[in-house]
Amino acid sequence: MYNKTIIRDNIAYDILHRIPVSNFRGRDGNIDKRTLGLFVAEVGADKVMEVNRQLLICKTIEDAEYEEIL
Repeated sequence: MYNKTIIRDNIAYDILHRIPVSNFRGRDGNIDKRTLGLFVAEVGADKVMEVNRQLLICKTIEDAEYEEIL
């Protein structure tokens, strides 16, 4: 389990897992969305983001309060 937080579009997410995209590539080279969806459901996540050839499997943090520090 990966334990970090990310804020995207003013929504906070817990990153549950960080996995290479290649782990979910099908024979045709595309992401196998069925397999990815099963994994996301199994770990209790509700959001997937692709960043630098990595899939961030995330869960929304409800009512998160955060402050931007510049």
